[in-house]
Order: sequence, then C-alpha cells, then structure tokens
Amino acid sequence: MRIRYHDLGVSQDKVNHVVEREIRILEKKLADLEDDLKLLDITLEHQQRSNTYVARLLLKIPGPDIAAKGEGQNPAQALRDAFADLYDELERQLAKIRNEPFIRRARLHPGLARPQAVPPVEEGETGETREATTGGEQ
Repeated sequence: MRIRYHDLGVSQDKVNHVVEREIRILEKKLADLEDDLKLLDITLEHQQRSNTYVARLLLKIPGPDIAAKGEGQNPAQALRDAFADLYDELERQLAKIRNEPFIRRARLHPGLARPQAVPPVEEGETGETREATTGGEQ
C-alpha cells in the first residue's frame, strides 16, 4: 500500500503510532487487493481558531474512492475518528465488490440491525387483561 502523509501544523511523531496501527488493520481488510492498486492519502491539520485537529483520509482502490473525515481535541483522536468512518464506508464498498449482502454486518454490530417488529395488540385483548387485573385486585 502506498501512503502519502500531509501534516499542516502537526508533528508526525505525535501520531505515528496511531497511523501505523490503523494501517496494519487496513492492510488486513484489503489483503486480497494488489499493493500497487491501494493508495492512502492522510492529511492532518490543526485549526487555530477552535484549537481542534482535523484528519482527512482518501483511500483510492478499484472502484469509487473512499473519503473520510475526523475531528478531535488531539491529533490521535481525530485520526481514530477518521479511520472509523473509513472502515464503515470500506465495509460497504467491499460488500459490493465481493457481491456479499451488507446485512451480514448487522450480525457483527447489533446496534446497526433493525429492531424486531412488535406484533400489534388487539383492543379486545387489552380490555380482557384489564378486567382480569382489576378483578383480581378487588
């Protein structure tokens, strides 16, 4: 994987460990693609006015390019946020490339699954249960 790093007011030493860890994870996800087809462009900048950091990632793989953005109070937090967004979009793209249903991701992350539908309660049933509970209390 080719990597380009642009730091606009941020030292690379502060975030090098985060970048290396996230790149290892990303390379595992993209193991079936050729190395010369993958390019990750990382831009990290410090916003002076709000004293926040903004990380922008652009992953170029076969198919549409994937862009992600993350913000945080420190550069490592901004990078982690951007990589989390990148992984979400990458899962969607890889599911399309591999012709897999994207629904399988809901099993891995239950928070993304649709809630199960609750069967509608008929009025006759609620009235009977009310009578049964009030009758038992008296």
